[in-house]
Parts: sequence; structure tokens; C-alpha cells
Amino acid sequence: MQEVKYFCKVDDKTLHITIYKGGYSDSGTIIATAVQNREEGGVTKVKMTDESLLMKDGRSLLESDKTFFETHGKRVHWTGDSQLTDDTAHVTLATYKHKSWESSDRKLGTLVVMPQGADYLDAIVSSALVKQERTDEWEFEV
Repeated sequence: MQEVKYFCKVDDKTLHITIYKGGYSDSGTIIATAVQNREEGGVTKVKMTDESLLMKDGRSLLESDKTFFETHGKRVHWTGDSQLTDDTAHVTLATYKHKSWESSDRKLGTLVVMPQGADYLDAIVSSALVKQERTDEWEFEV
């Protein structure tokens, strides 16, 4: 199976994120946009062509490392930045391994989508990129 490429561009002043499917060199196709909500526990709306994802950070101490959203009628959550889980079926839809150093290939990490998540690929990738951007912003603010 050929690797599908995605990338995003971020306007640092407006916190507007544009997510593309395809290679950076061919400019890709826009599949989603979002504006980061910087408030703690705030909701970030990711607008996609076929749906909108409302990404909400966990409210309680027990859920503080989770980000919840729904896609195609499924309630799912990211645990930290590393695992996306279907809340009903309790199966892993995707895993993300952050790259600990920046390289010339502009790759932030590796996202592996499990067979159970294949039908939600664009939503999974969009949520992962928004989540990663949010994490990067918080790290640079400290």
C-alpha cells in the first residue's frame, strides 16, 4: 500500500490551520481548516468537506490527557498525542509516534492508522495534525 501524504500550514498570528492531502511539493488539496481555541478545555472546530470535528479537551483530572471528538457518528478520543481509541468498541483506530528531532524531510512523526480506522482516514489525520499543532503551541509558550 502506498503511503498517503498530508501536511498542514499554520498562520501563527491567527492560529488558522489548513490541512492538505498530497505532497508538499505539489501543493496538495485542502481537506480541512481549523482555528485553534487556546482556552483551557476549549473546543477547536475542524471543518472538513463532509463533516466538522469538534475537538474538546478532557474536563476532569482523570481525562486531562484526552481529547474527544466524533467522526461519522463514532465518539473517539486521543490519549495524549499517541493513541486514538473508539469509545464504544474500545479498539485502537490509530497510533502516533512523535519524532524527537526535526529533520530536513519536515516529518513530525509517524501516524499508523489501523484497519478499523481506514474509513476515517482524513478525519484521523486532520485531528492528529490539529492535536500536534496545539501541543507545539503549548510547549513554546512555557
